[in-house]
Amino acid sequence: MLSFILKISMRKSLFLILISYSLSIFSFEFSVMTLNAQNLFDTIDDPKKNDKAYLPIELKQSKKHINSCNTIRVKSWKDECLNLDWDEKTKNTKLHNLAAEILKYENSGPDILALQEVENSNILSQLFNLLEPHGYKNFALVEGNDYRGIDNAIISKFSIIDTKLHYISFTGDNEDKDTRPIMESTLIVNDKKLKIYNVHFPAGYHPVSMRIDSLNTLRSLLDEHQYPSIALGDFNINQKEDSQLGIYASQEKSWSIAHLVGCDDCKGTHYYSYGNSWSFLDTIFLSQDRGVSFMPDSITVHVTETNSYSESQKPKRFDPITGKGVSDHFPVVAKLIFD
Repeated sequence: MLSFILKISMRKSLFLILISYSLSIFSFEFSVMTLNAQNLFDTIDDPKKNDKAYLPIELKQSKKHINSCNTIRVKSWKDECLNLDWDEKTKNTKLHNLAAEILKYENSGPDILALQEVENSNILSQLFNLLEPHGYKNFALVEGNDYRGIDNAIISKFSIIDTKLHYISFTGDNEDKDTRPIMESTLIVNDKKLKIYNVHFPAGYHPVSMRIDSLNTLRSLLDEHQYPSIALGDFNINQKEDSQLGIYASQEKSWSIAHLVGCDDCKGTHYYSYGNSWSFLDTIFLSQDRGVSFMPDSITVHVTETNSYSESQKPKRFDPITGKGVSDHFPVVAKLIFD
């Protein structure tokens, strides 16, 4: 009897080894990360955008600038507009903190990096220069219509062959409203086309219907083709509305969603102090049944000693005075398999 059990056990072990070996031969593994970089601006005034908070202090002394800042209702935003000294030193510190955090993932960063809140290609190229020695090949950003000038961007170790924007149509009372567009990039990964949809949906102070309309636009883009696809970024869906409406779960017919299939011990990517609650504002979607899948154990919220507070483990946003911190969002990262 013992001999029979041992034979069965050996057969199971051999089977698992063969399965593992087969996966290593016939599949291709790569990693993706999404990170809201939180106000990654250069130091140059863009007259077409409302970037006046992120300028050197010497450019903030005119009566025109001061009067413009004084029209801002939110006190913290007004203070930034008037008093923040976003000079070259501060900007470079932010860049180096951000690059260091990205590269802490497996010591060389993810294969595909999606970013939100990036002002323009100028500041993106400066970040790329810090990352390029670690295998990154190219980057893409297309200027959108955000009034502050913040855009989505991608930096990749794979070739990017096309990038374009898709504007979101809203319904009902929000029909005339606008938001940041979805950025679509086409990459070549393991000799296959891979679609990347980088999103930054309307913030929580907007009606939840705007985020649902944004998801509907995203799903319609997926339905236009059969390529394996990843949608990732800042979906701005908070825990309260998700628990009440099941917004993320409602997308599972089309998408596999990172924090619903893995990341069991993860609290979230953003902490709302006024509600004392965590939310998965940021996550990663994978197209269902198109040859790309998660390695569930690899899905994580990337928390380190430098991007979080040691006691609370909350995100440590960048502080221009101390030069510490990175963003008020944690990155989400996962490894994927191309079948």
